[in-house]
Amino acid sequence: MSRESAAGPEARDAVDRMQARWTELRPELDVAPMGVIGRLLRLAPMILARCEDWLAPHDLTRAEFDVVSALCRSDRPLSPGDLRRTLLFTGPATTKRLHRLEAGGWIERGVNPDDARGFLISPTAEGARRLAELLPRYLAFEDSLLDALDAGERAELAGLLRQLLLAEGRAATER
Repeated sequence: MSRESAAGPEARDAVDRMQARWTELRPELDVAPMGVIGRLLRLAPMILARCEDWLAPHDLTRAEFDVVSALCRSDRPLSPGDLRRTLLFTGPATTKRLHRLEAGGWIERGVNPDDARGFLISPTAEGARRLAELLPRYLAFEDSLLDALDAGERAELAGLLRQLLLAEGRAATER
């Protein structure tokens, strides 16, 4: 039994209320997509805010954490363009994050042998050590964000979100 059904049918959220009201006002409309998209759009900033709060004492934003993580996962230094494409950042946002991470001792820049005008980024030894120490605690924090779901529900949700991301990626490629 899922936790929602255990809470009873009276457990309604803001999206349920929006859908109900639109159904009253415009019964000819199918408001079912609002149930998914509305919840994703409401939940994403809530989760991001919790992540930002958790990472703040470590002098990292969630985006900076993603940069350092990408560099530590990579088997080679990455260019700013590699990071932009991997993390879906804009150029100015990437530059700002790299400056802050470099100043904080998380990353270092090196010469790009294939492009004298460019540079490659890698984690510093200290940055890699700090991330290795932080990562298990951060993953435990993320796990706590999913406490409302059991293991099967988490796997199902991850699979469904993967489908949506892949479909959106294909659609973006076609545009």
